[in-house]
Amino acid sequence: MIIVILLLTTVFAFPKYKQNLFVTKPDSLKKLAYQLSMASDLQVDVDQDQVCTWLKEYTLTTAQDAYYAKLASSFLEECQVDYNIDLPIIDQDDFESIYYNSLLNGQCPKLEYFITAGGAAKPQLKKQDDSYKTAAQVYHLATICNDNKVHEAIQEAIFNFQELYDGVSGVLDRDNSAAVTASLLYSFFTFNITNLHPKLQEILQNQIYQQTIINFLFQRTTVLGSIDEQYWITKLFQLTQVNSIIYPIFQDYYLVNKGKALINIKFVNFKGEKVQPTEVKAFINNENYTYTPIKSKEFSGYFEVSQVGSLPFELHFPNYVFKYTIKVLHEIEIEEVMFDVVDSKTSKPNFHHSVENGEEYPAILNANEKSFLHVIIKTKKQVKSQVAIRLVHPKHPSATTQVFAEYDTKRKIYYGIIDFGDPDHVTPLNAIYQVELLLADSNVVPKRWSFLKIDTKFQAQTTFQNDNYYKLPQEIVHQFNQEQPEVPFLFVSFFVVIIVIAFVFFLRILSNLNLSFDKLPKDNSTIVYLFLALIIGLFVVLTLFWIKLNLIETVTVLGILSVPLVVVGNYALLALRKSEKLD
Repeated sequence: MIIVILLLTTVFAFPKYKQNLFVTKPDSLKKLAYQLSMASDLQVDVDQDQVCTWLKEYTLTTAQDAYYAKLASSFLEECQVDYNIDLPIIDQDDFESIYYNSLLNGQCPKLEYFITAGGAAKPQLKKQDDSYKTAAQVYHLATICNDNKVHEAIQEAIFNFQELYDGVSGVLDRDNSAAVTASLLYSFFTFNITNLHPKLQEILQNQIYQQTIINFLFQRTTVLGSIDEQYWITKLFQLTQVNSIIYPIFQDYYLVNKGKALINIKFVNFKGEKVQPTEVKAFINNENYTYTPIKSKEFSGYFEVSQVGSLPFELHFPNYVFKYTIKVLHEIEIEEVMFDVVDSKTSKPNFHHSVENGEEYPAILNANEKSFLHVIIKTKKQVKSQVAIRLVHPKHPSATTQVFAEYDTKRKIYYGIIDFGDPDHVTPLNAIYQVELLLADSNVVPKRWSFLKIDTKFQAQTTFQNDNYYKLPQEIVHQFNQEQPEVPFLFVSFFVVIIVIAFVFFLRILSNLNLSFDKLPKDNSTIVYLFLALIIGLFVVLTLFWIKLNLIETVTVLGILSVPLVVVGNYALLALRKSEKLD
């Protein structure tokens, strides 16, 4: 179950942290300071002399270095480190420098200058790779300011920072940093809540905020994150507000006994310790259920429920509501299963074979294509559930078949028949089948009981080579036509120039002929008109070349058109010449 996993991953997260403390010299001063802080919180012994030697080897150049040196030295009793260095002038638009200077000197700037009403850092700040990281630093400073009043702008920003209250996943999606989220949660938990607006106090104490903590810790304690994340997670677990959160561990399902079910629950804290809540109520469909504490190693207490099925179960604690879906099921008690194999449809079964709940019949019965298996299932009471008889082939799962048993209201039994001669239900294969009884329903405990073996002897046996498992179709590999290479520019230009020269030459020849309609021959004018039509067709082809046809198509059409043009043109010119001589 999810909550059980949450418990285990939470408990076993810190050993992962401990194993990584000071294995080698940390590669940064921040990592050394954070590991010392974690070692103190987790009560891990540290070789202080060795760590002090490492600490003195770092060079301090910035306020960030000085702060981490101060933080580290606070955990080393006999290690004197000079972290008082000359710091550069602070740029008021560089909040990261302001943040570390404030942590170093204990001063608190006017935080409302650095954060928007929406919860993020203002866009004009320098070195702002992550505005929500800057916002988290602002919230952190708000918890340690010298004055006792949290700025109204900070309160407004917290109030409007809806991503946190809608779920940690919203924050993680925006800044992609669990360390930032842990820092936000730590700051919100350590605010002096009495200095906040009453409406903001209500937000920080409501159920969504508490559930967010549970979800976040469930996500992040399953992995060993960055050193920043480990540091803030460890600090979160030191807070009484976090460790005082009580959450339940449920069973997979609960059984109805004499019309009622006991919802046994174990309440634990984040350390995995069993606790007993003083105020807790349960609700299903607005119906109130009373909590009864019990002394047990496994459970803290129980609620007595009379409903059956998958139920939305709400646990109301003083500060939040925990929602969960529980399963309350009936367990069907089978008194007896009686069965018999007969040789024909009209034969009446004697039912002289029987087994009780959980038993398997010691003998193997025989059957062929003429046989019928009759099965009677007796239960203590009728329940609305599906009861089926399954015939399981030992080798080929696809040859397995099942039939549903119907309830006889008069005899108060379930009755099922398997016809071995029906090819639609039973595949004619010679084998020793396992006969199973199946019970399934949303409100009952599923049951699968193998109670009999049957040896089948079919005269006409089916050849069964391949099992009919569903197989994923082969991936379709699309073969796209390769892109045709473009015709070289020089090649196209060469032919274009030739066509233009030929066309100019053609126009020149026509102009030398001094053609006119007055010179058309009177007796043979058809050939001349045909020649003119071919010339117009030539112009059409050249025009299409510029707007539609490509070079190859144009040359092809011109080649075809040139043959009749030459022949007809020759006759047309001869006709014109004869006409001139006659004139």
